[in-house]
Amino acid sequence: MQVPGTALLVEDDPGIAATLRSHLTRAGFTVYEARSERDAVQRVEEIAPDVVILDLALENGGGMGACRRIRELPSVGDVPVLVLSAESDVTAKLALFELGADDVVASTCDPTELLARVRAILRRGADRQTIRRIGPLRIALATGDAWLAERQLELTNGERAVLIELARAYPGLTSRTVLDRRPDQDRDVSSNVTEVLVARLRRKIEAAGGGVEIHAVRRSGYVLRPLTAAAVAPY
Repeated sequence: MQVPGTALLVEDDPGIAATLRSHLTRAGFTVYEARSERDAVQRVEEIAPDVVILDLALENGGGMGACRRIRELPSVGDVPVLVLSAESDVTAKLALFELGADDVVASTCDPTELLARVRAILRRGADRQTIRRIGPLRIALATGDAWLAERQLELTNGERAVLIELARAYPGLTSRTVLDRRPDQDRDVSSNVTEVLVARLRRKIEAAGGGVEIHAVRRSGYVLRPLTAAAVAPY
């Protein structure tokens, strides 16, 4: 089981890295380090940290590349990522959230603020083994709560139940039979009811920014998938 308080610091400036490492260590974190996009991805796979603190300003755009590639890792891609960025533009920050960042903090922020943000991420992710991340969408498998780029979706019980089944099966297919026998029902429901719930979920995901689709497989069921994967998906 992962030891709480393990942080991967991705920073290629030795001075900044030393300062951040010192504060994190004093706060009780076990700190590992990486200095490039490639090293960051490799270290995440090796140590499965509780949190990644990533400087966006790595050489050659490596910060954005590292965030994207970490999110694509099949086994540990749900690790919380806090991005240090000099960007103050709202559009730029939203782009980072879309890329998979859990939080974006000014690279010049006070270390005490950084530590507070890290602790907040860890509190939100204390039960992260039950969180399924699909592109920009995060789903709590125990409750069906869902967030798209940090915006929580307002869902009915039926919609939550459908989303849970789709997320549990990801990246595979959820059959219509399974969806028609959802645990929120005392008996089987018609496929029409399931179709209505799926249609409402699609509208809510799209209204919140999209980036994920519920793909219908004829006569079989549905697949939840990030839009970037749609072109290469087997269904």
